[in-house]
Amino acid sequence: MIRRLALSVTLMLPLALVHALPASAQTRTFVAYAGSYSAGTVYTLNDMVSLGNDFYISLVTGNVDNSPATNASRWALVGSGSGGAGGTGATGATGATGATGATGATGATGATGPMGPQGPLGPAGTTGPVGPMGLMGPMGPAGATGAQGPAGASGTAGAAGEVSETRTLMVVALKSPAIVNNKVTLLSATGAGNVERIQFAMAYNDGSPTAANLGGQTIITIVVDGKTYSCTLGMFLLWNGYATSDGVAATSDLFLTKYLGITTATSLSNESIGGYRRIYIKYNSSIDISVTVPSAFNGPVYSQVEYYPGVAPAGRFPATRNVFHMVVNDWASSTIASSQVLTVIPTVSGPGELESIYFVSSAPGQVEPGWLEMSPTITVDGTVFLYGGTEDFFGNQFYGDQFRGRTDEYGIARYYKSNAPDNTTYWTAYRYFRESPMVFNNSLGMIWTNAYTGNGPATQVGTLAVYYTTN
Repeated sequence: MIRRLALSVTLMLPLALVHALPASAQTRTFVAYAGSYSAGTVYTLNDMVSLGNDFYISLVTGNVDNSPATNASRWALVGSGSGGAGGTGATGATGATGATGATGATGATGATGPMGPQGPLGPAGTTGPVGPMGLMGPMGPAGATGAQGPAGASGTAGAAGEVSETRTLMVVALKSPAIVNNKVTLLSATGAGNVERIQFAMAYNDGSPTAANLGGQTIITIVVDGKTYSCTLGMFLLWNGYATSDGVAATSDLFLTKYLGITTATSLSNESIGGYRRIYIKYNSSIDISVTVPSAFNGPVYSQVEYYPGVAPAGRFPATRNVFHMVVNDWASSTIASSQVLTVIPTVSGPGELESIYFVSSAPGQVEPGWLEMSPTITVDGTVFLYGGTEDFFGNQFYGDQFRGRTDEYGIARYYKSNAPDNTTYWTAYRYFRESPMVFNNSLGMIWTNAYTGNGPATQVGTLAVYYTTN
């Protein structure tokens, strides 16, 4: 009702408020509705307001703080009314959609929000090509040995993984070095490190092969952290290398496998010996490797020692190969009677790992080497291991005369029957335990027995065993 009244007044006002004008023209005045009256609002002439149910029109300009109900000189009552609200009118038709306004200017960049949580790991990319090997840098000075730390608690064995070598391989190469007091030093180092390979060659020329017994008279000495090991060079290179009294070579084979090798040549005017052996020797404070040559020797000496200075990275070598040991029975001085027992490895206490066994033997006469029929006996943690015979232990069933097979793990290096005046049968073999490790937790021991019984001939036997312990 109020809305309808307001519209009526708006239409009628032009007739009610006509000023006196000349007869020839009329002027219409339009009212502007300003809403409910507010004392703080400044109204101008012809502003219409509502106050309660009444409507007033301002009669002056600058009309402020004058209540229409009490100021008739400033406000004119134009209508009043009260009544119920009228019914809701019909909904008008939807107007046409207005044109889209122009895009406003881009607002200023807001502050960076906090970092979100890490997303899931993406799939591994393909492995890139291996880069070229860098040049070998010079060997730095050895640092002082640090104090040994306390032993850590034993952990459970983890899965074997690939371990990268983080150190630089060093090679000490000697060509005809000066021989001082019949001694040549192949390697001398301090600090920590590990030897990987020893290669050696020498030649003698005086026309007397019996005096040029290079394999049997040259002694190699290894001093590891103050502990000394030595044997003949022929034993160390897994070849007995002895010239016979008639000048015939004790061996003439090429001996080459993944881990060890030997080449030899002997004539009436020249004897040479050359070979190499892969052998892991860890040292914590120092190592010294040297050879002592026969007193009459005046030939050339060649050697190479490959080693890594510094502590090996974790996992590079198993803990069972921590401390190096070598046990030797020299062939030249070990004569074993029938049924006699030879101790190859005295009983070892504690954990460790057996690396290799080398065996050389001989007996007078061109005979079948029946002394090999007794089984070598290895005792590991109290369990005794027996093999079918010595030749079987080294990978052959026929002494090596039909088959001199050699592998990375075992082989018959030589089976030889010399002629007069020596008339001796020689037999040489080796066995490695790298492909099928012989690991012990509490103890290790090994013996060999001469299978000849009764009045069988005495036999010369030489053995060389390499094993490691954890401490």
